[in-house]
Amino acid sequence: MRIILIVLLFLNTIFAKDIVATYKVSFGIFGQIGIAKASLHVKDDRYKINIMAKSTGFASFISGGRTESYESRGKVSDGILLPEIYKKIVQKKVNISDALSSESKTVIKKYTLIYKFNHKDKKIIATKIKTKGKNRSEHNEVLKFYAKNDVLSLFFNLKKLFPDLRIKKRYILHAAGADKKSGDIKLFPATKKEFSRLMSDKLDNLKFMKVILSDKIFSSKRGELYLALDGNGICEKAVLKDVIFFGDIRGRLIEKTYK
Repeated sequence: MRIILIVLLFLNTIFAKDIVATYKVSFGIFGQIGIAKASLHVKDDRYKINIMAKSTGFASFISGGRTESYESRGKVSDGILLPEIYKKIVQKKVNISDALSSESKTVIKKYTLIYKFNHKDKKIIATKIKTKGKNRSEHNEVLKFYAKNDVLSLFFNLKKLFPDLRIKKRYILHAAGADKKSGDIKLFPATKKEFSRLMSDKLDNLKFMKVILSDKIFSSKRGELYLALDGNGICEKAVLKDVIFFGDIRGRLIEKTYK
């Protein structure tokens, strides 16, 4: 099962040299279905964000050991992350028929998406690579929109837009890796009461917001994500609404470190 939820689970506004956070993703009676680790590394005027997520237990069995990784690399200018490369890789094992032996064999199916930012000309070049065993295809195109951020850098830059992390009305932001046609990401205010209806956890001293990516992440209807952030901007808890056949999927922070 997909763990793409974690793309938005790790929001941080403290520019430590190294930050690592680990999340548990669960769904109802199935319990834990995945683990994800996110990290930010800053050195001089360069940054690198990594997200690695994998399915666990029964979810790993039925998904072919699916893993997802995300990476954003670029410059740091006046405390703002400016991406140059954004990369997404989804990989799992699948069975295919062997025409020679009439038997099936297990191969790796892999999907790679790479965005290269040309901020000077305001262009983003997308490269999509698909492999299945020895078969490989590649497609390049220029996106129909330009954005200064990818989905990872944008949320690390939120503090510049909302210093107190309070969303008081609807905002539309843009990032590569969000809505495929426009890059739109919609932010809405959310309340503690609203979040408590979704997750029966302690929610004291947290700030809340709703994010709509307009994309069917995790097979959800429209990528509607509720976030509960601590005072530093780290997401403590998250709920992805209306996943097809499943209902809501929840994520919880289980470990965080700063260096």
